[in-house]
Amino acid sequence: MSENLSSGEELLERVRNAAGIILGVSENRSWIELFFEGDLMHTKTVNLPGGLIFDIYVEAIPHKATVYEHPRTMIFFEGPCDVEISRDGNKVIVKGASPDQAPNLA
Repeated sequence: MSENLSSGEELLERVRNAAGIILGVSENRSWIELFFEGDLMHTKTVNLPGGLIFDIYVEAIPHKATVYEHPRTMIFFEGPCDVEISRDGNKVIVKGASPDQAPNLA
């Protein structure tokens, strides 16, 4: 799912009702995994291109906890969120809002 947004941003993924995200790095590979409320085993993985280092920004998503355990970070949202992941060069931006506040996401 590759779609161009404004000012050079490329849409990587849109996901509805995510309960949180896992930011992971392993050797030369980075990824973002989204998990869902009540079902931590059901995930959606967004693989970022290998061999590159990315700055990942999580913007405007209310969260209740952040757990860091090398080589990954888990962020638990306050409630289900519709999430949009985009890339602009070496920046990956994760934005989201609750489904009733985000009719234009997902």
